[in-house]
Amino acid sequence: MSDRSAGVVPLLPVVAFVAAFAIVPAALLLATGTSAAGGIGGLAKLAADPLNQQAFSNSLLQGGLSAGVAVALGAPAGVFLGRYTFRGRSELLALLIVPFLLPTLAVVLGVETIFGTGGILASVLPGTQVLGSGLGGIVTANVLYNAPVVTLLTAVGVESSAPALEETVATLGGGPLRAFRDAWGRSALLGAAAGAVLTFLFSALAFAAPLLLCGARCYTVEARIWSLDQVLLTPAAAAGVAFLLVALLALPAAAYLALVARLRAARRSAERPARRVPWRNPWVWPAVGATVALSVAVVGLLGAVLDAAARPVTPGAGEFSAFAQLFGPAVTGRLGVSTLAATGNTVFFATVATALALLFAIGTGFGLSERPGAARWLRALVFAPLVVSPVVLSFALAQFWRPVFGGTSTVGVLILLAQATLAIPFALPAVEVALRRVPRSLRESAETLGQTPWSAYLDVELPLVRDGLVTAGLFAFALSFGEFTATYFLATPTFTTLPVELYRLDEIREPALAAAVAGLLVVVSLVSFLVIVRGGRRVEF
Repeated sequence: MSDRSAGVVPLLPVVAFVAAFAIVPAALLLATGTSAAGGIGGLAKLAADPLNQQAFSNSLLQGGLSAGVAVALGAPAGVFLGRYTFRGRSELLALLIVPFLLPTLAVVLGVETIFGTGGILASVLPGTQVLGSGLGGIVTANVLYNAPVVTLLTAVGVESSAPALEETVATLGGGPLRAFRDAWGRSALLGAAAGAVLTFLFSALAFAAPLLLCGARCYTVEARIWSLDQVLLTPAAAAGVAFLLVALLALPAAAYLALVARLRAARRSAERPARRVPWRNPWVWPAVGATVALSVAVVGLLGAVLDAAARPVTPGAGEFSAFAQLFGPAVTGRLGVSTLAATGNTVFFATVATALALLFAIGTGFGLSERPGAARWLRALVFAPLVVSPVVLSFALAQFWRPVFGGTSTVGVLILLAQATLAIPFALPAVEVALRRVPRSLRESAETLGQTPWSAYLDVELPLVRDGLVTAGLFAFALSFGEFTATYFLATPTFTTLPVELYRLDEIREPALAAAVAGLLVVVSLVSFLVIVRGGRRVEF
């Protein structure tokens, strides 16, 4: 009995946390929404509402278009980065993580700076203005945010193929197409498919991009739920639409988890062969072009945000003058909170959320080493809050836990819980992947010398995966630091964070000050990127 429970007990804290602050509140919210709507008939009426139908159509359209473009750009780049070795490859792979670490608002601001009216590129090529607003702008922001994820997952798929099988195909006289079909193509397509589904999910749940680049006519379902609860003050209708949203996304979420499980199962222990880039082969050039285009897009996005942050507030005010005004009393008077306080809130929430995510990841790593068969259902459990969506998660926390904790004054606790819940799905895989590389024999030797399994895990295995822990912590910190959607739903002036301040400054037509906040957020993401590069690891999904 002791042996059987050894791997279960360390999994209980993260299971209890996600259940208490995500699954149960969301289930109660959805049940309440169904009941308040009048059962199945009421849900059918909500589904027939023209504005709700428009929101669902927008989610499907934006998600589908974004996934298609992200795969067209990201998959060839993933094939190139997964198959070939060249100087700077590791740094390039790490660079591609940066847009995913950025808050969506910073990505949106970058799109406006490049393609919006008077933008960097739009002023030279007027036809590109279509990419700076409306549906074109939303898809552009979604692609810049998610195409690198498609690249990384495709690269993982390519690296998962068996080198020996490809060598066998070559020995038997098979050409590149035969090698693709029989050796590495299936795993590459598997990774690209996982990236496509994940892009669809994130884009269908987009919140900031429709709000800032288009308005109510482009609202996704998540934005519609926010509008019903926060603007129209009809929480019952919002809960009913939330039920429909979860039902809509349940199938693609299950498909993503299944694809990732197959991708993990295909991972090989054999060392990846060092293949030089065959520059004379014409088949490689489209993949090189996609890689260059994606890299230029990422660097251009970062440069555009930093350039906008450096511009003067008014002509003749001097560069970086927006930062001086940002920390002045005028902003405090207009927003009800100082930038310094918002920065403190952001750092505090991100630090505590990261600490919680890492603690759960460390305990879960030990539990999964004892019971590896539990990995699949545990990944599904911690991924569920992302499917529920950040808005629905915050809505559920506000409805269920805010009265328990004591009302509006405890909103900070709810923000912390929401950010930690959303960080856990990204911290756990990084630690789990790092621990899989540690030979099991090391812990067994420590146990033979008298250590308990837990002490052997802490003393022997964890020190060997320090890089993985640092990467997981920085990834969780950067994501929490830039988290906007869930935080905005809950935030009050006292608990405003920098991403929320960025949105409110943009909302009151202070683009220079909003750009300064975005610049601060980009700097944090770049610092995380540099540390990840130095550690030589990248996060795997």
